[in-house]
Amino acid sequence: MNEAFVDINGIMTKVVTFGRWIEESPGNTNEIIILLPGNPGVNSFYNEFAKALYEKTEIPVWCLGHAGHNFSDTGFVSFPNFKQNKALYGLKGQLAHKIDFFKKYVPDNAKVYLVGHSIGCYMCLEILEHEHVKNKVQETFLLFPTVEHMAKTRNGKFLNWVIRPIVPFVLLLCWIFTILPSLISFILLYVYTFIANIPIDTQEKSIRELLKPGVLRRVFFLAFEEMDQIKQRNNDVIRRNAENIRFYYGKTDGWTPKVFFESLQQEVPSARVELTDFNHIFGFYHSVDVASKVSDWIKRK
Repeated sequence: MNEAFVDINGIMTKVVTFGRWIEESPGNTNEIIILLPGNPGVNSFYNEFAKALYEKTEIPVWCLGHAGHNFSDTGFVSFPNFKQNKALYGLKGQLAHKIDFFKKYVPDNAKVYLVGHSIGCYMCLEILEHEHVKNKVQETFLLFPTVEHMAKTRNGKFLNWVIRPIVPFVLLLCWIFTILPSLISFILLYVYTFIANIPIDTQEKSIRELLKPGVLRRVFFLAFEEMDQIKQRNNDVIRRNAENIRFYYGKTDGWTPKVFFESLQQEVPSARVELTDFNHIFGFYHSVDVASKVSDWIKRK
């Protein structure tokens, strides 16, 4: 595994790779798997999934964090001021960020398998036909895709009605958490992960990174833009690329309910759609299983 911060669209951004690094020579293969995460776009939440995908396909996997969602442990990485540069961290800014990554780091002759999770799926669809992307992508895999009416979902309503009004209080609590003695913060985190059934042994570092107020502020900002701006599914792009896109929905997903799965089947009969028992946060519990599914899709190509 390699990881570092690189300049993408004017923002130092964390990239994690399994296999060759983004600036290394492609060697004998020009195939790449590029993963666009959900929100939060903290790369390390996807390490187990990306590693399994690399081991099963032997194709380099590049996981691109969202702009402003990863802070450096060394403290040497700084971001453009949030209040003065909100557009960089919002939905349109994140799309420009992904396009700039393709432009700077993905070779013109690359054969890319584009994997999106949650809001990363929306980003995949929105950039898929961009001039710096369309000729490089061989196939796109959309895992638990939040590509329509997010505010109408069960989780979207909870985020808008319960969390949105108390964001300043949540950020204050996170700031207090960051200044607590390490033993106390670990105990609190252990209790939370035990109640939430989250594996602390593999996710402690990622959760601590997310709970930094600067990161969480940007995460919430993007999330609320998702609620306000994502309405209709982009059926036109799906129809034009139906043979090269696969959708993977969860039966009990609070962000991508079964009704969205059924609606897509009805409105775009040519769409390749599957339903699974796995849930939206598969990275906590089913990374290897979902990696096996995606690797099978790639091998069929």
